[in-house]
Amino acid sequence: MSKHRKRWTIEEKEEILLYYKDHGIGKASTEFNVSTVSIYKWDKEFNGNQINPKSSRSDKQLINQLERKILALQKIVADNALELRIKEELLKKKKSPKS
Repeated sequence: MSKHRKRWTIEEKEEILLYYKDHGIGKASTEFNVSTVSIYKWDKEFNGNQINPKSSRSDKQLINQLERKILALQKIVADNALELRIKEELLKKKKSPKS
């Protein structure tokens, strides 16, 4: 078995799956030089409505990025709220009559 693994694009996987549906697993495996296990796994992914691992990884990255932005915005809002409270306190002190 070779050490190098081929990476299949989504289009290639779809083509192999169509060939597999028409000609069977054995012919598809030999025609495209791909293991039967991979074909069955792809069939389960595409027809089982499972999420592609690469897209779920990018989804996780997007979620992490959005969470960081939310935290940054929350800090800005907290800083602004503190600034407003300080200004209000200063205004209250100025308005109160001096004894």
